[in-house]
Formats: sequence, structure tokens, C-alpha cells
Amino acid sequence: MVVSDSMYPIMERGDFVIVENAKYEFNPNDLKVGDIVVYRAHWPDYKQNYAKYVVKINNKSLVVFEGGATKPVIHRIIEKVELDGKTYYITKGDNNPTYDPELISQDQIKQKIIEIGGNPLIIPYLGYISIILKENLFLVLLLVGLWYAYDYLKNKRRQKEKNNMVDD
Repeated sequence: MVVSDSMYPIMERGDFVIVENAKYEFNPNDLKVGDIVVYRAHWPDYKQNYAKYVVKINNKSLVVFEGGATKPVIHRIIEKVELDGKTYYITKGDNNPTYDPELISQDQIKQKIIEIGGNPLIIPYLGYISIILKENLFLVLLLVGLWYAYDYLKNKRRQKEKNNMVDD
């Protein structure tokens, strides 16, 4: 998982984060305040999403969305709440001045950052490989195509040389 800019104090853009997958490697019911999670957020594309309703919890106004486009976000759980018999989370990026505007359901949480001694497991700069590949997909495909063309022509030339040696 490559880090977004919002977790800067602990993680920086280009850091590669080691994660556990929800439902396979951890139970979303077991999350606690302080855990760093990757979740599918509706609020980055709020213009394309429709709020189901707005709730006020501990003087925080939060939106509950119903469907729509989502983007992955890595933020820390700052509060766990029960609403209508379901567990929700209030999250916040460590570098953000306030909490996220969306109440996060357990279904939205896809991964949890692995921590050792309270510190997230991060490999600095390794994520830039993924970022470069995503931002330059056309260039990568072009280079792979050229490599295959070169390999094809090289093998064709070897086969021709091999056939000429057999004929002699």
C-alpha cells in the first residue's frame, strides 16, 4: 500500500506500508482507537456521492453515505461509536487539523497497518516504484512493448543464424 500525503508526520508520500487485509488477517470488530486503517472513503468524491444522513456525535457532525465512488484513504481511528446497532469509526489523518467528515462503517475498512511496538511497519521510498508506474502507465507499456519487440527480433536473428549453420 502506497501512502497518501495526509499521514505526513509518520508516513510520507512514497513510503510503502505493510498491511493486513480485513476479514482474512484481522477482524474489523477488533479494531481499536489508535489503529491506522485503509478504508474506502466517499468524501474525496463528495460531489458524486449522496449523503444518506448526517449524525452528530460528541459535537462532531458526520455524514453517512449511501453508495457511490470511493477512494482509499489511510487514517487513524480516533473514536469508535455504536449507532443503530452497528459499529462505526471516526478517523483523522495525523497531519489534518480535524476529523474526517464521514462516519466509517466496518465494511469500508479494507486493511490495517501492521505496527511493531506502536510504530507502523514502513519501507521508505519503495512506494515510488508504484507511483511512477501508475503515473506513467503509457510509458511503461511502451517500454515493455519495445522490450518484447527487441527480444522477438533477437530470437528471430538467432534462429536464422542457427538455420544457416545447419545448412553449411
